[in-house]
Amino acid sequence: MFVARRGVCVFVPAVQQFSRSLPALTVPCRWDALQQRLLQTAAGKGDNALPARTTLIRQGALQTHQLGLDLSEETPAETEELSFDDPTQAFKTKSTWEIARALLVLRLCSFNVLVDNSLKLMKVGQSFLGRRLFEAVMRATFYGQFIGGDTEKEIEATVRRLLSSGLQTLPAITIEEDIGDEMIIREEFYDSATQFYLDSIRLLARLSDYVEVPLFQLRVTSFLHANLLVIMSKHLDAGCPELSVENLASGMTEDNQDFHVSVLTDQENEHLRNTLRRLNAVCRECAERRIWLTADAEYTYMRPAMTQLMLAAMFKFNKKQPLIWNTYQCYLKGAHDNITRDIQLAKELDMCFGVKLVRGAYMDKERALAKKKGYDDPINPTYAATGEMYHQLLDTMLLEISRQGHRCKLMVASHNEDSIKYAVSRWVQVHIQVRLSG
Repeated sequence: MFVARRGVCVFVPAVQQFSRSLPALTVPCRWDALQQRLLQTAAGKGDNALPARTTLIRQGALQTHQLGLDLSEETPAETEELSFDDPTQAFKTKSTWEIARALLVLRLCSFNVLVDNSLKLMKVGQSFLGRRLFEAVMRATFYGQFIGGDTEKEIEATVRRLLSSGLQTLPAITIEEDIGDEMIIREEFYDSATQFYLDSIRLLARLSDYVEVPLFQLRVTSFLHANLLVIMSKHLDAGCPELSVENLASGMTEDNQDFHVSVLTDQENEHLRNTLRRLNAVCRECAERRIWLTADAEYTYMRPAMTQLMLAAMFKFNKKQPLIWNTYQCYLKGAHDNITRDIQLAKELDMCFGVKLVRGAYMDKERALAKKKGYDDPINPTYAATGEMYHQLLDTMLLEISRQGHRCKLMVASHNEDSIKYAVSRWVQVHIQVRLSG
């Protein structure tokens, strides 16, 4: 992945899977046909689009993904028309077995009965096969498909192999949770997750020779109970001034015992103080090592508080450059309003602004919940409407980049071929306009 000097990163659809040496798999399919079928799914042309980026994680395991384009200032006008039709480029680092496994896993994930009952099937499989045999099966299939390695040596080998093909890593740890009937807080769990983040960031720093720009991704619910995010979101919607960006940022310190929000209970305040300390530790580690940190998006009922926490982190750490980024989901009807409001706030608070654009991954649950609770569906009515929203937000951010330069940065995180081509063409147009006006 290459980063433009004026702040645009374009993530191109890339199929990646990582495993150890495994026996070759005989498949009743021609090699070139197999490549073409998988390439079509990766580009969103086949019966199934490539699933949204997912990371399965355990101690020492990191996923890496995404291929990018060089959008540097030297060559934007000469950018050739993009093509996703050459399987030799997409799969030149893959063995026949890895390609076959990728297609197998993709097809298995298309069956709802397997996806909906995955945890049950895993428990049954482990009890029936035993731990060792079950792990061997998982490593040969799903785990091996998505995970970059269990040890630093394995991860380094994966990173170097990808780099040789123009691929840069974006480690993602998806330790997360959803809301529950009651808020049972286990501070030691969140402390352990925070330490895992810190260890992973330090690992990434040790691999800095193999990446052009170190990138890392977090999940906010790795650091606090989801129920507190919902509670905070309701107070934010009511206009609570004590949850302002500036006030939350003031609590991002090791010594924050005096930090208190009057609308929260004593338990909620204690948990929020611990959360702010954890986020501060992770953001500070990334800032000291010049690693760009992006927060992944989650459910809409947590979004206001999640965004407020990340804006608070931006306020503290994004003084000179956008090291902390937030993610905006373009399948939401209010996506453009959300990002324009945050852009304006960033200007008012004089902080740099980093954005990752995605379409979104929770459509079915969001719509089901809206129907159950009786409120308006927050999701765009059609796929085309989501595509239009994606391009609208992309144009908005490109305009800000043309105005603010290095103080704004954008990640175009998409598996959609049209959006990638649109991003590159619009960047060329904006870049030419900036050069002519300068």
